[in-house]
Amino acid sequence: MVGYSSWWGKRGLPLALSLIVGALAAAPARGAQCGMSLSFQQTDGNAHGGRTAVWADPQSASLLFVEALNVNTDGTRRSYRVDDFWGERVALNNLCNAMSDACANLSNAQLRARRIATEQASAAGWPAAQLQATRISSSIIPFRNGKPCPAVDGFLVSATALHAPGMSDACDIGNYVDALLTPALVIPKAPSPFAARAKVGDLAVTMVPGTNRVVFAVVGDSGPSRQLGEASIALNGKLLGREGLPQNYLEVRGKPPFLGRGWTVPRAAVLIFPGTRDTQQPFMTPERIDAAARARFEQWGGVERLSKCVGDYSS
Repeated sequence: MVGYSSWWGKRGLPLALSLIVGALAAAPARGAQCGMSLSFQQTDGNAHGGRTAVWADPQSASLLFVEALNVNTDGTRRSYRVDDFWGERVALNNLCNAMSDACANLSNAQLRARRIATEQASAAGWPAAQLQATRISSSIIPFRNGKPCPAVDGFLVSATALHAPGMSDACDIGNYVDALLTPALVIPKAPSPFAARAKVGDLAVTMVPGTNRVVFAVVGDSGPSRQLGEASIALNGKLLGREGLPQNYLEVRGKPPFLGRGWTVPRAAVLIFPGTRDTQQPFMTPERIDAAARARFEQWGGVERLSKCVGDYSS
């Protein structure tokens, strides 16, 4: 048996102290009060059990949920590409995810047919009948004169619900929130209890439970009314501590040859501040988001309160 003095000499004081400090940092602050409780259950196809609990404070000035965060690529210049339909080379998304039916329940033969139909429609200049057969959604891929916007560097333009006010050209990709640059969240669109409380443009804070590292964000897009838990590549990358950018959709999803290297965050605390959208100049740059969300977060109670709320939420 190793005696106390021998153990201390071998391990050393710095390591012992670091273990204690690490344990204290990961635990919810003892003196903090959360002040939040269950407000509603959001139907959520991404969650185990199909629902996610959403907490609020008594004034509904903040909303909290803890959930995995899948990846949203909309608004970036590398999202969808017809000649890289499945995102196996350079596209960051699968083009099915820009279609009204998301290619759901299609057989392999039907998926191949959808890809070929899309390639043929694009090559022909998107004739109406062929475009309709692709089921490309104009809410994801904006249209001009009844056709998808002209490709930029080979990639289709993809839109976000948060965009520059007074936007005159829906095909100008600079009007949208860039998923590669801006930490942004996606919330369910109406009809949903979430959409009745939070809006696109609201400020937010995210944190991986058990850490004190927070990432400030904006609600940049809206998605299906029955799904919750999606964020931009920039946001997930910060939460995961990643440097650089994913190579393609296979890496985003952690599929071969990128097993174990996907960009989904397994569990994140998300705090949203309803009513904080800047209607005149929406928060679209990381610099403005950081400044505004940080001030709101510190006023709310900061990391100490959020850690306490996450502990209560998980108990």
